[in-house]
Amino acid sequence: MTNGESSDAAAQTSASGPSPVWANFIVTIGLWGLLMAVLNMFSLATPFQHVSWGGLFTFEATNPAFGSAIDGFHYEPLGDTIFIAICLVMVGFGMKAINETRGVSQWATSLIVNDTWTALADPSVGGGQRTMSAWCLLLGLVFYLWFGINHSGWIDVGVYSVTIAFIAAGFALNHASRVPPGDENLD
Repeated sequence: MTNGESSDAAAQTSASGPSPVWANFIVTIGLWGLLMAVLNMFSLATPFQHVSWGGLFTFEATNPAFGSAIDGFHYEPLGDTIFIAICLVMVGFGMKAINETRGVSQWATSLIVNDTWTALADPSVGGGQRTMSAWCLLLGLVFYLWFGINHSGWIDVGVYSVTIAFIAAGFALNHASRVPPGDENLD
């Protein structure tokens, strides 16, 4: 096999393979950041305060993280623009990597149509671990959305603690359910 043939084979393999884990993570964080930016501009991110992204990420070294309550639309030209630009760059880099490996439409479809979500009602799909994984992921997402909508607490340490515990347990159980069986004898 020549060098040109091996690079063609590698390109075909990578195009059909899964996207890198970092790409999925960075797109998720970027999209979540864009949602928080929009909610913050409409004074919906926290119930009584406006978030300064520069102050929040520098631990108030540059300015206070939370300002006074502002009703209606409020846009901080410097802070909001930089934060939105960072989130867009994250989404762009992640989507570029995803598009190079399997395509954005296939990736988006795989978020909803996969064997994790079918395990919600059918433990025979991946066993008890995958069923618990699906329920933990669903409960974490539903709790975050419910708390955010009902209490305008999208940026709250308590809601993050509960959500992250559920989602981290869901990811861990999901990956544990996919580990191939090993040797019975461990001595």
